[in-house]
This record gives sequence, structure tokens and C-alpha cells, in this order.
Amino acid sequence: MILLNEHSIGLELKRWFSKSILNYNDINFENINVFKKTLDIFIYDYQRYFVAETTINLENVLSRTELVGILLYRISREYYLLKNEYIAQQYALLGRFLSGFEIYYSAEIGKGLKINHGLGSVIGARVTIGENALIHQGVTFGDKNGGRPILLNNVTVFAGACILGNITVGNNAVIAANCVCFINVPDDNYAIGVPAKLINKH
Repeated sequence: MILLNEHSIGLELKRWFSKSILNYNDINFENINVFKKTLDIFIYDYQRYFVAETTINLENVLSRTELVGILLYRISREYYLLKNEYIAQQYALLGRFLSGFEIYYSAEIGKGLKINHGLGSVIGARVTIGENALIHQGVTFGDKNGGRPILLNNVTVFAGACILGNITVGNNAVIAANCVCFINVPDDNYAIGVPAKLINKH
């Protein structure tokens, strides 16, 4: 078993970049501070898939391309916060290449993110997502008239949904499959249909 930590992850990341078409000559694969901050958050994402584990097993990460994409987003986000947008972009591009979904580094996502399948999903620039989100494949979060959505905690979004514009999706809300949502969704509500209509869970 190979454990991922702030000391071992750099070699693995370099291996991933070496198999891509991306330029990685300017990337520091020994940036212990960035890697530690990343892994301190990523462990919560990892535990959404491997509940009982307290350390990050590389084989488990490689067995779930969703986790590869989430890890690379977390690293890109750390570089974005350090105002190194070029390196952030390289990690984000590698994440898209390896996972089949796209998360912009300017998106702010809380810990405990879980993506099921994920192929074709896009989490756009400056989108905000709270803790313990569950996102399925073919989902789009993005701009409408300059506004970006905010999702609070424990939100589930099913396949094919579009969540667009300056709206807030409340705690424990569910966005149904293929829903097109331009409206605020209160806590504990379902949004279903095109355009979205609300149904209270209770």
C-alpha cells in the first residue's frame, strides 16, 4: 500500500503530468506547504468514498477517477489562492484530462465533495459549493447574466441538471435529474423540471 502525504505526492503528480501533453517544467513538485493544505481538505473528500480509512491510499485514489479530479482541483485551488494562476491552470487542465469533468480553480468548494461518475460535469468559475455535496454526471454549474450559483451544505445534484445564475440552493436540497434551475431553492426542498419547480421534502 502506498500512502499519499505531503512528502510522497509530488513524485506521483510528476508522473501524471509526464503522461500528458502539458508543460510541467515550471511546477515545483516539492511544495510541501501546498500539498499539506491540499491533503488536509482532500482527506474529507476521500472519506466520502472510503469511509473507514484515516489515511489516503494511492491505489484507492487511482481506482476512482473522480478522486483524481477532485485532488487536482484542490491543488489548483491552493495555487489560485496564492495568486499563481498559471500553475493553478496547469493542475486544473490535468484534472480535466484525467477525470473527464471540469472544476474551475476559482470555484470555492467545501470539504467532503463526492462526485459520482462525473463525466461531462462542469463546475464553473466563481461558483460556491458548501460541504458534503454529491454531484452526478453531466451537471453544469455556471453563469447567467453575470451571476453564479451558491450551494449550501449537503446538497445533492442528479445527472444532467443545470444550475445557473445568481441563485442560492439551501441546505439538504436536492436538484432532480435534467432539472434546469434558475430559482432559489430553500432548505430541504426538491427542485424538479424545466424550468425548475419546488417540492418540499416534508
